[in-house]
Amino acid sequence: QAILAQVGGVPAHARTPRLAAGVAPMPAAMVPLEDQWHVLERGSMSDISALCLDESVWTGHHPERGLTALQVLVSKMCSYERNDFKGRVSQAIGYGADPHLKAAWWCGEDKWSFGSGELKQQTQVAVVFRGNSAIGTIAGMLGDMQHSQDTNGHTRWAQQIELLQHVMSLMCRAPRRSARISVDCGIVNLWEELRRDGDNHDVTLVTADGDVSAHRSVLVRASPVLGAMLTSSMREGRQRRGEIKDTPWQGAAVFLDLLYSGTSTEEFDAPVALAALDLAHRWQAAVVLRMLETSLASMLSDGNFAGIVEAAMVKGLEQLGSACKRFAKDSTAVKKKLKAKAFPPAVLDFLQGCKETGAPAAKKRRTF
Repeated sequence: QAILAQVGGVPAHARTPRLAAGVAPMPAAMVPLEDQWHVLERGSMSDISALCLDESVWTGHHPERGLTALQVLVSKMCSYERNDFKGRVSQAIGYGADPHLKAAWWCGEDKWSFGSGELKQQTQVAVVFRGNSAIGTIAGMLGDMQHSQDTNGHTRWAQQIELLQHVMSLMCRAPRRSARISVDCGIVNLWEELRRDGDNHDVTLVTADGDVSAHRSVLVRASPVLGAMLTSSMREGRQRRGEIKDTPWQGAAVFLDLLYSGTSTEEFDAPVALAALDLAHRWQAAVVLRMLETSLASMLSDGNFAGIVEAAMVKGLEQLGSACKRFAKDSTAVKKKLKAKAFPPAVLDFLQGCKETGAPAAKKRRTF
């Protein structure tokens, strides 16, 4: 069986151990930068989330290789399982990795191939980083892989081509981020501890499957709706207790995580993000709304497309709507369902608006 080989990368046997269970993560500012890059390359997605990598990792260049964070992941693609690679790219984009940032001028390139001997020569492709962004690197790889197949009459790169096309789609849909500043990870840890400090919480929110709690002062300042509710003479204000029984517990928990620290240590999927989005919109928590809009844009898939489109339309989220339009134009499954009219009417109307049109048809007029 042919084995995909990567030339010029870090040895596959090099492994970074996972953080021990029950051990508090070390703030990134206390971790050497080279170790943070090692975790990005070889640690698990949970390790990356727990370590809270420095902003310079996501927006800068590898100190030795000169690659951007996304290019590092592309260079290690052969070492990851298919879905793991997709998840890592999506996670990196969510943390602020820029797919348009170009590699340092002094970085080199890799050469990938299958097998050895004649097969190696026939399947060899160049992976060029210098002067390219992550998108540019992938575009060059796709062209080289397709040329290799066409010239030598093989389909050895078929799975990699499909995977890279999917990842390029993720990168092209990455939203332009709002203004950001670098914050010491210790501050984030502090706010996460406040979020978990249930003994000092003074507001309870009753969800569909359990209660969550928070500080009244935080809720009042983050949401004008909650501010009016919790400072009034209404029952919620007097009892400091609100009911959101149409919201699952995890959706409310993710909303509060983002409200307190702008991050979440929990893994959550699109349905949970949509539940949190509904709370952010209902309570006019604009900061959380923006974060969830960005997160959902990176989560788009054929399976959750309709639900995310409906949320974007109902809530008037232009950025998320634009991401949905880009996804629809690239998705074969969405196009098939559109042709079969298998979407809800509102989604069909949305997709009809995505179609490219030529000159408007002449109006029909009756003459008398």
